[in-house]
Amino acid sequence: MHVAAYNTVQRLPAVRSCACKHSSAFRLESCSRSACRKHHLSFRPVRSLASDHIYAQQAKAMSSTAESTAVVVVDHGSRREASNRMLEDFVNLYRQTSGRQIVEGAHMEIAEPTIADAVRKCASAGATTIVVAPYFLSRGRHIQEDIPALVAAAQEQHPGVKCIVAEPIGLDPLMAQLIETRVQTASTTATAY
Repeated sequence: MHVAAYNTVQRLPAVRSCACKHSSAFRLESCSRSACRKHHLSFRPVRSLASDHIYAQQAKAMSSTAESTAVVVVDHGSRREASNRMLEDFVNLYRQTSGRQIVEGAHMEIAEPTIADAVRKCASAGATTIVVAPYFLSRGRHIQEDIPALVAAAQEQHPGVKCIVAEPIGLDPLMAQLIETRVQTASTTATAY
């Protein structure tokens, strides 16, 4: 059984997309289109020769393994169906934004599909490496203990498949930008209580 440690996961540049179809693996800035700012945080590409070279190398390295690497996005799970549907929406957005072919959603507990269900689907689709990406903010008990244990148990059912647990969202400048966007939107559109 091989579940890779958190610190072995290579951090790649973020890729974001907006309704205006801006999408890039290059250095990112906030999208200037007002329609994007109204609905969600979005980005537009800002290119440089150095970044073109770096990202071309990373894209080349990723393309050879992209077909056999799957992603499972895991949230906590909820008794509220609307909350669980939100993960499905995010998984679809991530699939579209990243261009990855094999992307599944899973709930750590309470709801289905489970981590074991998602790993089984990815393995059936031909994945030889599965990166489990927690849709969590911090490294609490679920990230440190529960998810790795569930991933290890799921992996035992699929010899020859390597599972890696990625870091949670954590501290990231993009999260600070997202919160600021939400604050600005709330301060201009919300009604005071």
